[in-house]
Amino acid sequence: MTTATPATPAPAGSDVELDILRYGLIEVAREMLDSLMRSAFSPICRDILDCTVVIHMRTDEGWEVAALWEGCMQHAFVAPHIANFLMDDWDIDTMQPGDVVFTNDPWRGSLHQADVNLFRPVFVNGRVEFLLQSTSHLVDLGGPIPGGFSNGATSHFEEQLKLPPTLLYANDVAVRPTFNFLLENNRVPHLVLGDLRALHGCLVVGERQLQDLVARGGLEQVRAAGRYAIDATEASMRRGIAAIPDGDYTAEDLLDEDGVTDELIPVRAMVKVRGDSMEIDFSGSARQPLGNSSTAWCEAGRCIEAVKLMVDPSTPVNSGTLKPIDVLLPAGSVVQTLPPSSCSSHADIGPRVINVVTQALGQATEESFACDTGTAVYIGFSGIDTRPGHEGTPWGAYGLAGGGWGGTWKEDGVSFCVTPIGNCRTSVQEHVEIESPLVVAQHEMLIDTAGAGRFRGGLGSVYTIVAESDTLVTVVADRLRRGAAGANGGGPGAPAVGWYIAGFDLAAHGDPMNLRGAEPLFGVFDEQGRPDPVHGEFGRGARYTTGKFSNLVIKAGDAIRLIIGGGGGWGDPLTRDPERVRQDIRNRLVSVEGARLTYGVVLADGGTDGVVDAAATEARRAELAAARDAGTWEVPIAAPLEWTV
Repeated sequence: MTTATPATPAPAGSDVELDILRYGLIEVAREMLDSLMRSAFSPICRDILDCTVVIHMRTDEGWEVAALWEGCMQHAFVAPHIANFLMDDWDIDTMQPGDVVFTNDPWRGSLHQADVNLFRPVFVNGRVEFLLQSTSHLVDLGGPIPGGFSNGATSHFEEQLKLPPTLLYANDVAVRPTFNFLLENNRVPHLVLGDLRALHGCLVVGERQLQDLVARGGLEQVRAAGRYAIDATEASMRRGIAAIPDGDYTAEDLLDEDGVTDELIPVRAMVKVRGDSMEIDFSGSARQPLGNSSTAWCEAGRCIEAVKLMVDPSTPVNSGTLKPIDVLLPAGSVVQTLPPSSCSSHADIGPRVINVVTQALGQATEESFACDTGTAVYIGFSGIDTRPGHEGTPWGAYGLAGGGWGGTWKEDGVSFCVTPIGNCRTSVQEHVEIESPLVVAQHEMLIDTAGAGRFRGGLGSVYTIVAESDTLVTVVADRLRRGAAGANGGGPGAPAVGWYIAGFDLAAHGDPMNLRGAEPLFGVFDEQGRPDPVHGEFGRGARYTTGKFSNLVIKAGDAIRLIIGGGGGWGDPLTRDPERVRQDIRNRLVSVEGARLTYGVVLADGGTDGVVDAAATEARRAELAAARDAGTWEVPIAAPLEWTV
């Protein structure tokens, strides 16, 4: 639970001096992240940027985040708590210069056990005044399933290694037993060793830069600048919250299931706005699931991303971001699971929590946005390389294909983008193909996947990966039955779908709309095997009745293809500018038939290059509006229409 406290008065010193120093702190963090990204070995840190660096400042109220620089947005929003979790366990008086403490325990601050956190004290005049933190997902830390998303696990004992705060470096010398324990219990020790060294190295860079800033500005002024930064962000958040009418706003969203049972998992939030403060109460959300789809505590900060995006998107994130907001997490629920449960698969509950808070706040203000795709559709790959020159090399890689963000009150949603909880980059495909026995045959936006609206959602994508060696695959996907919800009368985005393609041949299988030779893995399909979220049946003809599975083997020469849905639409699609619909048709974002069915827009010649038939469009929109009033039509769930079977 975060604590709402009033902003304190600005510290002594001119605003100009404090601004220079507070942005100096941010610059230190930026250089730390640059160092981490440039020296990391694995693609998940180096390319995808599933990492963050933080400067924590010692205060009378505990450790507070004065500055950070994120690659992965969710790490930034949980960082204000992590140092306090750690230092509750660690005796600060035993710390020495050059020490680095490691932990990946979700109940002590990690998102899940695959995310590791390194902390380094910074001494000024013999006293620890700052803690520097570097965080990243590691490619592997052992356990039965490579990569850290342990589908099917019901306890953390079935997952990767979990370490309480443990000394990793002492006086900048590697603690050999700790390293040996980590490296001898994972599948890709060369990648893990490289990333751990990078995580340590960026802390060394950060301390050097921070000490230089203190030497130039003075400790008290740097501390004052940190306080000034926190107070400025808090004040900006409070101004944004104060613009929302007081009231209680409730919304509910659903997870498909937990990978073990087929029960829907409701996520419910009541957002209470009072003046410039807010309470987010998750009472009424589902009990902690049997599978691994819950989180230990991190929604206390991560749900605040939704508020930040809506009311104060421009100020730097620090401890001040969280101060105006109380978050209530029921113990033993999907948003605060209790040990020894598993919470390794946080990549779906996180987006859902963001979605439910934005839906609630959308009731209070028109300046809102529809749900994003709501699932990262994480895919993990691993195996033993058999390519010439690489024989016998263990390897691991990740895919984040990118879906769509929701339409907003003023513009279409962002297309082809990882969910906001991550806000990471997708993989660098050339690096994937050089370092792994994989070929990315396809990674592009897919027509008719965006939720319809006055401002449509962003488009989703199709992602096709061919294995050159036998490859073990884990998939974590949600929103399979119904896509991301629209807002203010907008339609849902497309749901996620997956196929297995044996003997992949680009000439025969390159068209993602051609389903010949594609075996359904998961999704909603009609009798002919076409994805159809309106009339189809979940799991019909598919290998899995879940989007959360592990240990799928892709044989060399075969492929897996995923569709990641688009964002929800905002506003009535029958009011969308017909010319914008025509442009979407021309750009192959919306099909001609999709435009007629969802937007009521008709082109004069029926082709993709035609002009809008104004009379036919007016008549079609009147017909759809009348049907909606009669209860016989609603905005369809987005779905590609031009399948070949």
